[in-house]
Amino acid sequence: MTAEEKIINAATEAFMLKGIKSVTMDSIAQAAGVSKRTVYELFKDKDTLVVHTLGEMIISHNKSIIEILGNTENVIEALFVVMEKEAARRREMSALLIQDIERYFPLVNAAFFSNPDKMCEYSPTYTFLVKGTEQGIIRKDLKIEFVDNFIHELIGLAHMSERLKQLIPNKEDYLNNIFMPYFRGICTRKGLSLMEKYFENKSE
Repeated sequence: MTAEEKIINAATEAFMLKGIKSVTMDSIAQAAGVSKRTVYELFKDKDTLVVHTLGEMIISHNKSIIEILGNTENVIEALFVVMEKEAARRREMSALLIQDIERYFPLVNAAFFSNPDKMCEYSPTYTFLVKGTEQGIIRKDLKIEFVDNFIHELIGLAHMSERLKQLIPNKEDYLNNIFMPYFRGICTRKGLSLMEKYFENKSE
């Protein structure tokens, strides 16, 4: 394992446990078993390390979602599996980390999505849309790249909108009033039927 990998792993563990703000570069260096000088040689400051670490966390998380898409019968089933796993994942995350991520969201978003050639690489929603179209679940008349980017804009809105924050919404509010209505709108009749089926099974 390289020094950079050790530092990223140490930072990931520390951020998950304590959030970002309270973690120091010294503590990360110590946990990684490298010198503070080495940390600063690889990452010029804490913000750079945070953005890089969150980026690696996103990549790892996205890979797990794409794996779910490959192991479920259809993308609607995958969507519900992902939602359940997301709820469990957030329960394991430090509340401080969730708050701190909002501060770094614009930096991470800019770093990962400023290059159009890499947008699909970091987007499990793109894979979701491609597979959904192939399965006859997502409408074929849509421009997948456009829809994918719009979904990411919705996610950004959920993170950053001060007007929404004033309403003190929970995860279900975002899901039921923003994301699910939009997903219904891009589904075919087959997709809508499958979605209703999974909602019924969930309520039983």
